[in-house]
Amino acid sequence: MQVAALPDNETERLYALHNLCVLDTEPEEELDRITRLAARHFDVPICLISLIDQNRQWFKSNVGLNSTQSSRKESFCAHAILHWGAFIVPDADKDERFADNPAVTGYPFVRFYAGYPIRSQQGYALGTLCLIDTRTRTFSDDEKADLHDFAVMVQTYFQTLENEQHIDQVERHLAETEAIFQQVFAQAAVGIAIISPQGQWLKVNTSLCKLVGYSETELQALTFQQITFPDDLQIDLQHLDQLIRGDIATYTLEKRYIRSNGQIVWVELTVSLMRDAQGQPLHFISVLSDIDARKQAEFALADLRHNLEQRVEIRTAEMAVAISQLNHQMEKRIEIQQELQAEKERFQITLENAVDAFIEIDQDGQVVAWNRAAEHIFGWSRNEALGRKAGEMIIPARRRRPYWAALKRYLKQGQSGTLGRRLQIVACRKDGEEFIAELTLSENRIGEQRLVDAFVQDVSVREAAKKEILEHRRLLKAVTDHLPALIAYVDTSLRYLFINQVFQDWFGISAEALLAMRVTDLLEESTHLQISPYMDRALAGEQVAFDSELNTLQGCLHVHVDFIPHIDELGKVTGFYIQVQDITQRKQLENQLAFEASHDQLTGLPNRRAFMLALDAAIARAKRHQQPMALLFLDLDGFKQLNDAHGHEFGDKVLQYFAATISAASRETDTVARLAGDEFTMILEDLGDNDNGAIQVAQRILEQLAVPSLIDGHSVQLSSSIGIALTHSGDELAAELLLAKADAAMYQAKAAGKGRFALN
Repeated sequence: MQVAALPDNETERLYALHNLCVLDTEPEEELDRITRLAARHFDVPICLISLIDQNRQWFKSNVGLNSTQSSRKESFCAHAILHWGAFIVPDADKDERFADNPAVTGYPFVRFYAGYPIRSQQGYALGTLCLIDTRTRTFSDDEKADLHDFAVMVQTYFQTLENEQHIDQVERHLAETEAIFQQVFAQAAVGIAIISPQGQWLKVNTSLCKLVGYSETELQALTFQQITFPDDLQIDLQHLDQLIRGDIATYTLEKRYIRSNGQIVWVELTVSLMRDAQGQPLHFISVLSDIDARKQAEFALADLRHNLEQRVEIRTAEMAVAISQLNHQMEKRIEIQQELQAEKERFQITLENAVDAFIEIDQDGQVVAWNRAAEHIFGWSRNEALGRKAGEMIIPARRRRPYWAALKRYLKQGQSGTLGRRLQIVACRKDGEEFIAELTLSENRIGEQRLVDAFVQDVSVREAAKKEILEHRRLLKAVTDHLPALIAYVDTSLRYLFINQVFQDWFGISAEALLAMRVTDLLEESTHLQISPYMDRALAGEQVAFDSELNTLQGCLHVHVDFIPHIDELGKVTGFYIQVQDITQRKQLENQLAFEASHDQLTGLPNRRAFMLALDAAIARAKRHQQPMALLFLDLDGFKQLNDAHGHEFGDKVLQYFAATISAASRETDTVARLAGDEFTMILEDLGDNDNGAIQVAQRILEQLAVPSLIDGHSVQLSSSIGIALTHSGDELAAELLLAKADAAMYQAKAAGKGRFALN
């Protein structure tokens, strides 16, 4: 006994088989019908659907065998799965591979075997549809073709099962991805909001609610205009107008909001606009960062500087007047000097109590002034700092060389472009801890001496918070851009407020451009007309799902679309979520399966099943409209002789030519079908009040067949025997009876000499 070799892809093949989860399951009536029909068709006592497991073959469907499985080593089917086509053993007793096989020498006494592989969608052989007989026999090409057709029906069952399992896996993955996205949005450390073009808060996260002091429900009952500090509203609205006109893609500004307790809070606001498919504003995406502490420090510093400048101006004027009147007002000089001294003392007090560190440096880089804030920020006392090099105290050792070179260049030449500007540097404290600081420089002259005044602010906390915000933004973007589906959110004006990367992949439009569009801007008119009712239902609060087609850069895609309305706490619909999945492969498979189930593979005509459905419908219409109809039964004369003389492939081309000739002779309202072999039918409706219509169609077919034709290099003159069954208004005929009448008439025509028609 010869044991079959393992396929090259055995590991992948077993994975595909086990992944179907069909081994050791209950019988399926759909498969049992196929094996019963195959057993009768081929006149064999045993017909099996055998699945080849690692060490056994298990029978999913079993006709004529009293066991459910057997050893793989003894399996004929283990040999059959190594072939792409039919595997035939005409006489196992004389085949050295199987002569001593227990299934040959004992029950079930196999003599004849014919098996055809059943494959998965990836082409792995799962098992076979096989025929077993206890007597030897030959197997013709027609029988091989019929076995292939039965095997395709079984294969379609298993591939459909594969497809259903794949769809279930995709749907579970999408649900998990959506949950992750919602969690990321809700837990972002920065305030995020979706705002309508009218200013209404549509969706906010927890961080924003904490920032402005309102709950999500309270915010959704307000507009951003209502909680904006009045002095900041106009500039915000001007920027929004620029966004809507398309002059800018986004903007960032610092503004104030009025918290629920009446307090004012400063925020850094970044706004972008999402548009619908027509380019109309859909909604705004706003990101808010808390900068209140920084702004308060800036205002204090600005007030201090302003007061200093005003006082210097006043004192300078007074000094000028005093000098011009020196000879006449010597008595006032002491008074003025005293006032200047008092002012200096007040200036020193102000510097001592400033929030920012104030450091004054001479031309040698030595500290000549060091306030309390400098002591607190850097850890050096005033006594320790005065007279020491500033760079040695506030600049990390590894960075002192470039900083010291820049300071010497500034002291020597002056850098007007640096004055008044905020510079960000890496500073260090007395204990060596490094931090990020903002530095503002100004120049001060006392006689010939040039001094540098530096205000330093510790911004390490702010920079850390900014870095965290940017990381959260990046993470949110990464999560949504890698979802395997098109995801968006639109407001009630159908403007995009949120999109993911799939939009750009499918339509080739940047995220900035898409956020300035409406849904309908991306759709063709026909597609818009189709989905418009669904959008209306979603905006009415109904969750809807449907299938459609989209023209994208990847071609025309079949898609499954879900519209999920977003309803606020007051029960008002503020927009809806869009989820679009590419189901092109699934749709193509469904269409292919539907076509194969109802059409003949050789001629492309409807098969017997589709023909019987069409005949039932035609009879029903004839009864309903009281109109006559006819059924033609056509048999190709001498087909067996042509097939035997020139071979099976030539016979197929003759049948295709015959099918094309019949179809060409039919009318648009007629139905042409292939029943089996060389037997065809034609349903004729709307014939009028006489029988001439059916006769004319039959004559036209016979005339066209009478013309010699060149088929596959052979000159052939075909003929057909045609039986015509007629019904008239008032006749009560079932489809099977009408088919039997047409069949009988066809045999009358054949008996009368062939190449003609007969009426019944």
